[in-house]
Amino acid sequence: MKNALKDIWRLVYPILIYFAIAFVVQYGAMLLIVNHAIKNGTLIMTGDMNEYQNKLAVLINQYSLQITAATNVVLMPIFALLLKSDNKRRRLQQGFAYKLPDKKSIALIGLLGMSAAVSVNAIVSISGLAYFSPKYQQVSQIIYSGGIFMEIVSAVIAAPILEELLFRGMIYRRLRDFCNAKLAIIISAVFFGVFHGNLVQFVYAFIIGLMLAYVYEKMKTIWAPIVFHVGANLLSVLITELIPQSFLNVPVIISAMAVCLALTVFLLNYVYKYNVGIQPAEDDEVVKG
Repeated sequence: MKNALKDIWRLVYPILIYFAIAFVVQYGAMLLIVNHAIKNGTLIMTGDMNEYQNKLAVLINQYSLQITAATNVVLMPIFALLLKSDNKRRRLQQGFAYKLPDKKSIALIGLLGMSAAVSVNAIVSISGLAYFSPKYQQVSQIIYSGGIFMEIVSAVIAAPILEELLFRGMIYRRLRDFCNAKLAIIISAVFFGVFHGNLVQFVYAFIIGLMLAYVYEKMKTIWAPIVFHVGANLLSVLITELIPQSFLNVPVIISAMAVCLALTVFLLNYVYKYNVGIQPAEDDEVVKG
């Protein structure tokens, strides 16, 4: 019973750290933004509280990507240190370290992320789930309204690194300390889906989360799911920003889905056949997990 509670705590406290620090950073950022807006006259207190709150919500939404990126940057070193500590302990227990994949394998993982993003996005789009999730539409509008530079900084760089450190590096890897790979992959994908907070992103993140955890399981380095995630988010941003919505009709979406599904299956088969190398633990003083 004591060990079970300890295992549960090891899964829970990284999430508590995330929400605690996110609250502090976001609340602090909100105070700075509001104070600046009041001083320069952008935000004026009026007798109509509804109008004031609406203006405040619009103002905060304008800086959502910047606030999210700042939150992720603050959290990254914390989770990186936790992962390094976990990997050092595991390395000492097992007596060996895993070798990093070569450049070709990493490049193929990035391509897998792109093909998987197109495939799953197409499936979600055709399903019509977006119509049943107003919150998804609000989130999507915020993500893709900050300009392509900020979208790349926040959604393509900061978010993938932070989310992989948390959901694969912490949650999935700690699940693997006491359960088999299949169960750990499913549970971590559920965590990842719920984290996104709406039906559409839950479905997308759950499916992508299954693949991210599987890639991590096979390649044994956190860089593999990070590269996958960066590739997926990069292509999503580029498609949204550079391709006219009128071009994305049903035939185009189905054709892209068919090609990318085939590519995704091919690359997942590559991952399935991948054999990670090992080396003596004493030869790897820097944990590369």
